[in-house]
Amino acid sequence: MSMWKRRLAAFIVIVLLFTGGGLWWYFSHHTKTPEYAMQKITESLEKQDADTFFQYVDVDAVLDHSYEAFMEGAVTVETPMNDEAKAAVESFASVVKAPLLKSFHDAIRTYVTTGAWPQAAEGTEALLDPSVAIEKAGLAGTTFSGVDRIEMHDEDGTAVALVRVHPQETDEDFVLRVKLAPADDVHYRVTEVENYRDFVAMIAKARRAKVEAYLQETASLMAQHETAMREAESQRAEILSAGALGNDATRQALKELMENTILPDWQARKAELEAIDAPQAAQTLHRLRLHICDLRIDYAEGYAAWMTDKKAATIRDAETKLKQARTLEQEELFLTKRMAGKDM
Repeated sequence: MSMWKRRLAAFIVIVLLFTGGGLWWYFSHHTKTPEYAMQKITESLEKQDADTFFQYVDVDAVLDHSYEAFMEGAVTVETPMNDEAKAAVESFASVVKAPLLKSFHDAIRTYVTTGAWPQAAEGTEALLDPSVAIEKAGLAGTTFSGVDRIEMHDEDGTAVALVRVHPQETDEDFVLRVKLAPADDVHYRVTEVENYRDFVAMIAKARRAKVEAYLQETASLMAQHETAMREAESQRAEILSAGALGNDATRQALKELMENTILPDWQARKAELEAIDAPQAAQTLHRLRLHICDLRIDYAEGYAAWMTDKKAATIRDAETKLKQARTLEQEELFLTKRMAGKDM
């Protein structure tokens, strides 16, 4: 055999050895590392491969470890609670745990498969609704930024991946400590997010700040309009004390007060409220306030119309709207105080 043929044969042998060694290292070692597990999880999300995702993420274990922290964040953002209320929440949490975890599990599968969280029907607020649960968990709008590094724990063979995410509701990144444990002799698997409670606390703090800003902004708005309404009621009392309701001049004065003062004020209040970007945690209160505006507007229009047509049906309908508005105003006051953390 010539010299160049011997060298070529030696080169081929070396290449085969390196290739075989590389394949042996890849299949016998690298595929059993936490780095490989995180790589497969990332790929499964990109490829919308739910089977692979669930192979490398023990979703049920992660959800079970995170449940208590989730419930704390889900129910305390809108309304700060005393010890008695917290005890009631703990009792409620134990009752809804199984269906809520299933709701989360299904929502995660939907996200991995489609790349989007399930959407709720407009106005839905039930905690067991998957989209509501995901929003309250702080996951909706949270984007993945990358894996900073992976720390090995030699004493028990577990690892922690430092995963950087960016919640849309905050102005800062958050690093999740994602725990991985050897599932078997084949691969690592995610079993827990060790600092999910801290993540929920950060989201809750951001949401609470937005709620407080909303309450402060609307308190000023509402106070101005309430002052105007008190003045209008004083004018109405003066008109009624100066003349009889059956008098045409009195009725005309009341009609003008309704059409030129009270009605425009409630319309302006509604427009100003609609211009405010209410945070998610304040949506119930915000919608309640807008509904009260609608009822008050209907009442003012009906009362003004009654001044002209003098029909019993007209004033009856107007008075019904006023009664509904006053009932809801008590609920609005209660909800506002509760959200502000004031004792009732």
